[in-house]
Amino acid sequence: MHLSLSNMYRVLLTAITTAVLLSACSKIPEESKHIPKNAGVVIGINSKQIVQKLVTNGITVDKLFAALQNKDTSSEAAKAVRDVENSGVDLNSNFFASMVFGNDKNSYLSLTGSLKDAAKFEDFLKKNAPNFASKTKGDFTYAWLQDDNSLVGWNKSVVIYVRPFDLNDIKKHGGVPGMPGADEPDSSEEGEPAVIDSATALPTVLTTPDDAESTWLPVLDNLFHLKDAETAGSLEPFKNLLKESGDMSFFVHPEVISTSQMTMLPANFKKLLEGCYYAATVSFDEGKVVMNGHSYVGKEMADIYKKYGNNTLDLEMLEKYPSDNITGFFAYGFDMRIIGDIVKSTGTDGIVNMMMGQSGLTLDDVLNAFKGQLVFVSSDFSMKKKPLPYFPEDSTVSADSKWVFAMKVGDKAAFEKLMNSPMVKNFFVKQGDHYVMAQQLPNMPAVDITDKLVTAASDSVLLEAYLAGKGKAKLDDDIVSKIKGNPMGAYVNFEKLAQNIPDSEIPAEGRTVALQAKDLLKDLRAVSQPFNGKVQESQVVVTFKNEKENSLVQLVNLGTAAAKYYKEQQAKEKAEAMEADTAAAPGN
Repeated sequence: MHLSLSNMYRVLLTAITTAVLLSACSKIPEESKHIPKNAGVVIGINSKQIVQKLVTNGITVDKLFAALQNKDTSSEAAKAVRDVENSGVDLNSNFFASMVFGNDKNSYLSLTGSLKDAAKFEDFLKKNAPNFASKTKGDFTYAWLQDDNSLVGWNKSVVIYVRPFDLNDIKKHGGVPGMPGADEPDSSEEGEPAVIDSATALPTVLTTPDDAESTWLPVLDNLFHLKDAETAGSLEPFKNLLKESGDMSFFVHPEVISTSQMTMLPANFKKLLEGCYYAATVSFDEGKVVMNGHSYVGKEMADIYKKYGNNTLDLEMLEKYPSDNITGFFAYGFDMRIIGDIVKSTGTDGIVNMMMGQSGLTLDDVLNAFKGQLVFVSSDFSMKKKPLPYFPEDSTVSADSKWVFAMKVGDKAAFEKLMNSPMVKNFFVKQGDHYVMAQQLPNMPAVDITDKLVTAASDSVLLEAYLAGKGKAKLDDDIVSKIKGNPMGAYVNFEKLAQNIPDSEIPAEGRTVALQAKDLLKDLRAVSQPFNGKVQESQVVVTFKNEKENSLVQLVNLGTAAAKYYKEQQAKEKAEAMEADTAAAPGN
């Protein structure tokens, strides 16, 4: 038997998917000790927690696949899942996906999970991997999966999958080749690979099994035998992340990414990235998804932040927006001079100033001109029928919204220098204490500029009302209390946006799924805390309209409906194509 999801990556991905659909209680394994310290990105899945949330709400493998599959394919799909269940992989363990970025073609993806039966796992590979042949090295067994250009290794308790990739392929195709989301080669027939142009063929290291195996076996061997100091767990931020109770986790290590992929960056910039990490957990709770993030900085970057202190958002700039129908906002407070210090620390400020020479400005002039406190607010979203510009007798329905953008001016002398520079003065002229556009172009936003505030709005009436400051934004007290005194706050009211999209504007095909999606979300709220000298914490909460049902269950139900619709459309298109071929056949 050969699974339709033929490569090993998809086999393990199926295992991970199945893991979140099975109920069991097992200890949390220690897969993290096989994650190298030089991993640039690590994604973790806490299957045990996700399992409990799904099964508690009645979602099982059988129910899911019964909903997804057509009658003629359900037995085959169910059999494939059962094969994975019996593969020997511990489907209730933690799973980690790690990306290690190397020079040239030395980057790779690794998937790590636990085994509960190594013999069953090898039998599973024998049945499903073409030309499977296992070998032994020290205390683990491995096999090169030729169809997959990948290497899988296992011992009694752990399985590690390694797939090399060329970063250029990610840039070209939008993903790691063979992974979901990556562009696949075109096919002349379904199931038949396209002819590969020799000019764009995969590198030899990935296409010659013997060479590839000898190249990547030491990498796999190293992952099995990492010393404590060589693991990601030796990094305090990653260790802290593992202690959190999220359903999923994300870890980004910018320093190792820049070292391997941005070789042209100044050495001083790489030094700035030392000790910088981003770690986040995602939890699927009743009626909401919560993401808690931690941005860590090292000594060099921390010194720059400490130099200027914490700049907070200006709540007054937000609250004077004249509307009780706000659909979203973004408010931010950031000292622009931090950017200047970062550039100067890399030694590239001279180059930047030279490039700006013709404008008569320096980097400091531009950064000092603005205080870094800004807001963007939108309201009164609607779908309106508008005449086409060149065919007014015809019309189209498009989104319409009122909005204001405002940013505080910093140093007045620097701002005056900026506005009088050749780069700007051709577009704005000064009239009294205001700058106005030299030429008012059609369909341009309304703009007002003084030495205190730069403001733009969707229309002049709203602009004047905002600047008059007599209005009062109707904001949720909870979000106001959370963002007050913090550097960043954001809000999106999905419910209001969805309510103003008429059902009649949703295409008939797929309308059922679209309406389900339209009725899913309530709002998004985001806030970041001040930098405390080492780390900056942030939180994003997406609230669902149904606040009593687990958010993951709601997402799975929507995904199931979408997948079912997609499969029905595929079947419909296939039937129509066959009907057309039959009609075009000779004799008809």
